[in-house]
Amino acid sequence: MSVSTIGYIKLANTLCIVSQKQVTGKLVVAHGNQEWELYFLFGHLLYASGGKHSTRRWHRAINQHCPNFKFEVNQLSNNQLWEYKFLQTAISENQITLAQAKAILGTIAKEVFFAIISQRGLTRRWHPQKHSSSQTALSLLLSRREIKEVLTSAKRVWVFLQKEGLWYINPDSAPFVRNANNLPIPENSDFFVTVNKLLNGDRTIWDIALLMKMPLGEVARNLYYFEQQGLIDFKQVEDWLAPPEKLRLVSVENRRHQATIVCIDDNHLVGNFLEKILQPWGYKVVHIQDAIRGLSLLENYQPDLIFLDLVMPKVSGYTICDFLRKTTTFKDTPIVFLSNQDGFLDRTRAKLTGANDYLCKSSSPEKVVEVVAKYVNLKNSQTSQMITFERASNLTFLPV
Repeated sequence: MSVSTIGYIKLANTLCIVSQKQVTGKLVVAHGNQEWELYFLFGHLLYASGGKHSTRRWHRAINQHCPNFKFEVNQLSNNQLWEYKFLQTAISENQITLAQAKAILGTIAKEVFFAIISQRGLTRRWHPQKHSSSQTALSLLLSRREIKEVLTSAKRVWVFLQKEGLWYINPDSAPFVRNANNLPIPENSDFFVTVNKLLNGDRTIWDIALLMKMPLGEVARNLYYFEQQGLIDFKQVEDWLAPPEKLRLVSVENRRHQATIVCIDDNHLVGNFLEKILQPWGYKVVHIQDAIRGLSLLENYQPDLIFLDLVMPKVSGYTICDFLRKTTTFKDTPIVFLSNQDGFLDRTRAKLTGANDYLCKSSSPEKVVEVVAKYVNLKNSQTSQMITFERASNLTFLPV
C-alpha cells in the first residue's frame, strides 16, 4: 500500500469520525517535527493550517481568489487563527464575498491535506476547544461533502506525481537555475527572462504553479525535465513572516527606536525648543524644570540622553552630573551640558564632572540633532532620515 493511500485512509477516517460526532475543537496531525492543525466547529471544517509554509499558503490562496483584497493587520486583537479572522472581517465589511472566502478556505485545506497524505506514520491528537459560532462562522464552514471533495482533489495531485515518478519533488521546495549560461534558450528571449525570474530560488513550486496558472503536476513534470538535464536544483526556503508577527516586530522596533531625551532646565522654553527640534526625528522629549524633585523621576523615564542646564536656581548642573555619575543606573547615560557660557574652563570642568559633551545655547537646531545622534543609537527608517529641519526653520538658537 502506497504512502498516499495510507495517509489518505488515515485522514479520511479521522475526518469522518469528527464529522459523525459533530465535535468542536482542534485536530493536530503530526509527522516528525511538522504539525498541521485542523479546526472544527460541530464536525465541520473551520480552518486548516500548519506545516512549513502556512503564511505563503495563505497569500497564495488570497492571490488566487481575490488578488485585490487588502487587509488591515491592526484589526486583530491576537494572533490565534489570524488568517480566518481576516476572512471574517473582510466578509463583514463587504470586502470579499462569502463564495470567495470559502474558495480560499478550500484551497488552503487542499494544500494542507496534500501535505498530510504525503506522509507515512502520522500521529493524531484531539484538543477540545471553543470557537465562534457567529452567523459568518457558520456560513464559512466546509461541510462533510465539501471536505471529501477537497481531500479527493489533494489525493488526485499526489497520485499524479507518483505515476509520473515525481513523488520525491516537494512542492514546498524552491527550484533555482544552476547556471543561466547553460540554459538551451536564447538569452535575449522572453522565455529566458521568464525562466530566470520564476526559478530564482525564492518561489516554491506551489508559488510557480499559481503564477503560471498551471496544475501543480504539470509544473513539477517540467521542472523534472530541467533537473534531469542538470540545469536546475531545489532548495528549502523559509516561510514568510505572518502579518501579525510583522506588525509586532515593527512595534518593537518603533519602541526601541523612540529614544527618550530628558531635559533638566528651569526654563520651560528650553524644553519646548528641544521638543520641536527632536520630535520630528522620532525622539521623545521629557522636560524637568525642578532639578531636585525631577531626579526622583529619572528612573521612571530611563532616558537615553540627558540635557542638563549648567546654571539653575537651587542646584548647579555640575552637582547633578556628579550625583548621577555615582549612581548605578545613570553612570553610563550620556549627559550633555547646556549653557550660555562657552569658556575653556567650563568645558574642562564639565568633562571632569563626567559630562559627555557641552552644548552652547546659541547652537543651531542642526547641531542639537547632531549631538543627540552622536550619543543615542537611533537607527532611523529611511523616511525618518528624509525629515529636514523645515519644522525648525524659524528656530535659530536655544532660549536662555
